[in-house]
Amino acid sequence: MEIFGEATGIAMKGIVADLRAATGGMLDFRNAAQQAQIATAAGFSGEQIIQLGKGAKLASVALGRDLTDSFNRLLRGVTKAEPELLDELGIILRIDDATRNYAQANDLVASKLTISQRRTAVFEEVTRQLANNFSAFEDGADGALNSFSRLFFNF
Repeated sequence: MEIFGEATGIAMKGIVADLRAATGGMLDFRNAAQQAQIATAAGFSGEQIIQLGKGAKLASVALGRDLTDSFNRLLRGVTKAEPELLDELGIILRIDDATRNYAQANDLVASKLTISQRRTAVFEEVTRQLANNFSAFEDGADGALNSFSRLFFNF
């Protein structure tokens, strides 16, 4: 990771540590490093990788799913714009709608978006749905997970 960081200027070690922290340590080092490398190669920023990690944690807690599988689905679903991968996480991706919304928000023409802009459009739509669907499960939120946690830890 240090050699990669020197060659690219991307601090993979920091991204991996931040990704593991975003998932509450539920994503092991090996998987975090591997997935962060894939995400970086696909053009995602460190912050975007962290957002996907946080979203995977929320989805896995809310749906009772394995975190590694949830993160893999999010990453591959956004990278490849594959709605089937995201569907099991309760995310309904309509690529045309995502690109149209992104283009409108940025004063662009949807049919002329670059591949990078299309990926960003999909990323923004997925993270929007993650927040809408699972924000009640965030630490410190007044949602069910927080209430359950308080009940559990009071015994």
